[in-house]
Amino acid sequence: MAELLIEIGFEEMPASWLPALGEGFASAFASLREKHGLGGDGGASDVRVMWGPRRLALGASVRERQADAETLVWGPALKQAKDAAGAWTKAAEGFAKKNAVAPDALEVRPKDPAKPDELNLLFVKAVPGRPAADVLPELLAALLRSLAFPKRMSWDAWLDDGKGAFPFGRPIRWIVALHGGAVIPFEIFELVNGTKGPSLLKSGRATHGHRFLPRGAGAAPVEVRGFDDLVAKLRERHVLLDPAERAARIAAALKAADAPEHEIAGEWRDLVEWPAVLIGSVPEEFRSLPSEVLETVLVHHQKYVPIPEGGTIARFAAVTNTDGAAGAAIVAGMERVVVARLRDAAFFWSEDRKRPLADRVADLEGVTFHRELGSYRQKAERLVKLVDAMAAAGALAKEDVDGASEAARLCKADLTTAMVREFTELQGVMGGRYLEAQGHPDADVAAAVRWHYHPVSVEETAAPAGAVAGRGERLFAAVSLADKLDTLAGYFSIGETPTGSRDPYGLRRAGQGTIRVLLDFWPGASPDLRALVRGALEAFPAAKPGTAEALDTFLLERLEAVLASRGFAVDVVRAAIGAAEPAALESPREVLLRARALAHVLGEARADFESLAVAFKRARNILDKDAPAAAVDPTLFDHDAERELHAAVAALAGAAGDYAARLVALRTLRAPVDGFFDQVLVMAEDARVRGNRLALLRETLGLFYRIADLSRLGGIA
Repeated sequence: MAELLIEIGFEEMPASWLPALGEGFASAFASLREKHGLGGDGGASDVRVMWGPRRLALGASVRERQADAETLVWGPALKQAKDAAGAWTKAAEGFAKKNAVAPDALEVRPKDPAKPDELNLLFVKAVPGRPAADVLPELLAALLRSLAFPKRMSWDAWLDDGKGAFPFGRPIRWIVALHGGAVIPFEIFELVNGTKGPSLLKSGRATHGHRFLPRGAGAAPVEVRGFDDLVAKLRERHVLLDPAERAARIAAALKAADAPEHEIAGEWRDLVEWPAVLIGSVPEEFRSLPSEVLETVLVHHQKYVPIPEGGTIARFAAVTNTDGAAGAAIVAGMERVVVARLRDAAFFWSEDRKRPLADRVADLEGVTFHRELGSYRQKAERLVKLVDAMAAAGALAKEDVDGASEAARLCKADLTTAMVREFTELQGVMGGRYLEAQGHPDADVAAAVRWHYHPVSVEETAAPAGAVAGRGERLFAAVSLADKLDTLAGYFSIGETPTGSRDPYGLRRAGQGTIRVLLDFWPGASPDLRALVRGALEAFPAAKPGTAEALDTFLLERLEAVLASRGFAVDVVRAAIGAAEPAALESPREVLLRARALAHVLGEARADFESLAVAFKRARNILDKDAPAAAVDPTLFDHDAERELHAAVAALAGAAGDYAARLVALRTLRAPVDGFFDQVLVMAEDARVRGNRLALLRETLGLFYRIADLSRLGGIA
């Protein structure tokens, strides 16, 4: 075994791409190493991958040559290879000649081990292993081709691997490829008029450090001997190749500045090669701005970490790709940019508050929601109607109707403010802030407006968890649900549905938000989602036929995805969704409760329920779904197994308790159900007996359908 080093140097890659790219680099190499016969006994455990914004590097052990192998070349069947006298036929002689051996040198074996009597001629071809130096250029080409990017770019490159044009995430500038210290010959060519052109770059042993550091010698090439030497030489040239080392340096600097943990620091790690954290100040005059405004300017626009002090944001931390020598000048420049943005924000904050938010509702007529779906004022009117429909259906308490209706009317009004036009991330947030600042008498209305675009994540702890409670939570849930259902109904009505990876209007996010509102924020029993969907579609009378059904299917998929994200097995979720009483969309909350109970009980009695699932599927296949339910007539029983099953079902018909208790009780049906199918002919010739047995099966299935569709358990479809 010898060490392999591969470093791919390229123009700056987006930071968000790099973790997945590094993982893909390692897994693809491990697979290709085995495929090309150069792997060791340790599997992929010895593969080391590190990265930075301008490079991917890999170190691993590789055999110095492939092991010798044998290839089985199958020939004609023995009965075709010899004639009646036992002489070789033309078919056998041709096969032997093709493989450059005499017919007598061929082996005779069964081609199919399951058919040992059917023999074929066989030539065992020895395949000598190739030196790694001959194989690695092919492996490297396949490795580069295998890397996945969110978006590839054409940089006029060509690989001489039989596939031609070679797009990549960013242009490649150098390649270090060494095996046992020797350079692996590899070349990328220019793409000229669709074909191979002159050489663009060749592999070597020279890497490149930081573009500008050390000062006066930045980006100078330096030769390396192996992976550890690469890491050390790059550190000398102000490049930390290990992302964990960059993250640790950033974390230590933030801790020293009393900065809180922030998700943006994770992105910093892959933005720079030599992180230096600098601290700037927010001028006193801007610290009274809403914290969301300050965070938007600092985090979303500048990628800085806000540092709170005394109840406001007084400082910020920024990462730079420098040695910090010019830190004071850099901080001064950062502060100038921040102040310019905050000065705009302060002006917007002052001017927007001069006009009550309610007065802006009329201005929504000039803000288009979608060219086929009207303006945001029309959308706001639809939201109010949906909230009123929730109240009429009993899903919203009478004391909450006025507040929810007002929040629905006002929730989009901040789209007309200067602040939201400049900082679009603040839509909704500023509506709530302006209502508070203008002294709106109902804080719960302001909270509902503030949060109505949420939830946007599937996690139970994601916003606005913990930020709304009591009446504020109820108003938020009503307005958020109305907004998402109107969006879904509108886009589905004009045929704008998500397809594959395409979802330009964020409808999957709206769908999962709908489910989360009903699972996590709706007080009491969740409303009938199916009925609400049809209520939302009433505003779009020109909707294409089948729109309601398409939306039902879409929301069931979102319900399944949300529950699966919470750790429930997919078969458990599907079984819970398949229950009949109530149907999944009539009460998503009940689906969650059923899934919890089913997961718990399966953990204790999986074998029993998988056996019942087999019987359940068998019974379901026998029954006619459209046949009317018939009463069971015990006088028609002529077998003890029928009587035992009927008695067991009757004993459980009125079973009370939560889902888990009822499932435990249903577990006792395994023996009578198995006995029924083992001993009773369901499809008897006598029509009355047959109908009675089918009615007994239907009654039995009904007990389970109240909780789960057991046929979906254990991979049984």
